Amino acid sequence: MLPRNPIARDTAELPSSSSPSSSAKTRPSSRKHKPSKENDPPSDHNIIVPYSPSHVKSKSPLPPRPPSSNPLKRKLALDTIAVENSLPATTDSGVKVIVRMRPLRKDKDERDPIVQKISGDSLSINGRTFTFDSVADVEATQLDIFEHVGVPLVENCLAGFNSSVFAYGQTGSGKTYTMWGPANSLAEENVAKEQQGLTPRVFERLFARIKEEQTKHSDQQLNYQCNCSFLEIYNEQVTDLLDPSQRNLQIREDVKSGVYVENLTENQVSTMEDVTQ
Repeated sequence: MLPRNPIARDTAELPSSSSPSSSAKTRPSSRKHKPSKENDPPSDHNIIVPYSPSHVKSKSPLPPRPPSSNPLKRKLALDTIAVENSLPATTDSGVKVIVRMRPLRKDKDERDPIVQKISGDSLSINGRTFTFDSVADVEATQLDIFEHVGVPLVENCLAGFNSSVFAYGQTGSGKTYTMWGPANSLAEENVAKEQQGLTPRVFERLFARIKEEQTKHSDQQLNYQCNCSFLEIYNEQVTDLLDPSQRNLQIREDVKSGVYVENLTENQVSTMEDVTQ
């Protein structure tokens, strides 16, 4: 015996529309439908029931959400409202994207440049405009990049913020030159000062600022400790460059220390010579 379908039965008991060509007559059913939890279809939580006096006592499947106490969520909510109302929203995610345009090489680059700088924060590639936080043209020097990127980086570190520089680009775009300087710049001691990359300039600035802070607050006996480590990530394997025998190191996460690499060698440094040796 098949179970009764309340939905189909209720539909069949509805009176048919009266029309001259219809000869069928319907009689109201004397059987009353008894609500049963087993036979009733499951409730759909995605359906919003409009407010009416008959639904006053019905319970909502989800309680109303209280206003968020997270300042970041409140800020994002305000920014969303500002965008919807066509109002300018000031956001600062802490991440800056800076593009450096490499000059053409006379021996290899024979075509006309397809990248043109439009303003301080936008450039054009084949007629399409792209906007970033800042754009450095081909005339920008190593010192310009350091003052624009390295100096704020050091100050943020001294203020207690984690800071990093991530150089991204295809092979030959100038990543190594921007970060370190000319090829073999670490092995050569007589590298021109103006050719130094971002990394050695940042270390020199960091140690100089530490000395300034110690001198300024000599009565407080401030003590700074700097640890340096070098690693390489290649083919999803982490290698310790200070101890190449340590391969396939694991990346861990700790509540106090944050993200770190297990068993990675760290050497204490206090000068630029300690970093480059």
